[in-house]
Amino acid sequence: MDSIFRVLEPVGDKINERVKAAAGFGTRLGFRSAKSEWFRVFRDFFLPSDSFDVFFLKARIAILCAKGFEVMNLQEYVLGTVPPSLIN
Repeated sequence: MDSIFRVLEPVGDKINERVKAAAGFGTRLGFRSAKSEWFRVFRDFFLPSDSFDVFFLKARIAILCAKGFEVMNLQEYVLGTVPPSLIN
């Protein structure tokens, strides 16, 4: 009944580097993949509802939930709810 989102940011210095394969038996068999450091965690946020879809807008994201849309401002990380009665 909860949704946790993780926002990643690219690491510009690491994009042109080759991915370093982790040594070990599991890597050779394809169980574990090599770790990429092209992205790092920027921020995590929590939504106290089940989420079904995410729409990316210019400066916001709209998250479709059972109770309507949650609109997240990506600059300030402020949520606003758009109830289903306003959508119809």
